[in-house]
Amino acid sequence: MSYNPEIPRNRYDNYGDREWTRLERDAHGELLYHVHLDILKRYIKPSDCVFEIGAGSGRYTKDIVNMCEELSVADISSHQIEVNKEKMKELSLYSRIKDFLVLDVVNMPTMENESFDCVVCIGGVINYLFDKELAAIAEMLRVLRPGGKLIIGAMSFIGASLFYLDGILEEKSLFGIEGTKWLFDTGVQDEEHYPVPSKHYVHMMRSTEMDALFSKFPVEVVERSSAGLFSQSKNDALENARQDKEFWELIVKQEIEFTKLQGTLDCGMNIIYVIEKSK
Repeated sequence: MSYNPEIPRNRYDNYGDREWTRLERDAHGELLYHVHLDILKRYIKPSDCVFEIGAGSGRYTKDIVNMCEELSVADISSHQIEVNKEKMKELSLYSRIKDFLVLDVVNMPTMENESFDCVVCIGGVINYLFDKELAAIAEMLRVLRPGGKLIIGAMSFIGASLFYLDGILEEKSLFGIEGTKWLFDTGVQDEEHYPVPSKHYVHMMRSTEMDALFSKFPVEVVERSSAGLFSQSKNDALENARQDKEFWELIVKQEIEFTKLQGTLDCGMNIIYVIEKSK
């Protein structure tokens, strides 16, 4: 399937403020938030000029702006950028954001070469890009300074297939076993092979695919992490754990620790890579 920017644009233009509440409304979202936040804190320096791509409504924007010297944010959805602006105003952070931009990561001609110390692209932007995955990575690396860090996240196919197995079984009645085999072979929901009614067409990824993409560039992978491991325990168990403050604090700590183990990389809901551009 070819990349169609209207798919993510329309999805998030019609998403309301759900992107703002997504990471706090349940235990699953909170785990994802804490793992990503831990990585951002460890790699963004106070002197950094940071570019957040796929910033959405600003759930991480509000944190990143307090970690760095200068922050510009961008999203393909003009609606999400407007929500981001409003949230930053509510938090008295608006004046500290250099730019709020509406742009497509696969083509950013207005952004100057080597202008950022860190580029953040988490939450699964890359999953929507299909045949433009390499073009998007090239653009992000183009605007990154030598020695700079790219923090990039993707929806994990293996983790998602474990979590949504009941749904995959139900979808077999729509697409047949050949459609199910296609999904397991490729991680792709597309219009031709796996036309889900929601039209949420994405390429959910394996870590081996992430490795293959970055092997084509002069970069070093400095960290690989999963996120959302304890989500596999399902909602009831996770929400029950969240009700016990002492226990939940331990679960969050263990989530952050376990997601760094090599054997867990594909087992969470997300995969996060930290990439250093060659000097």
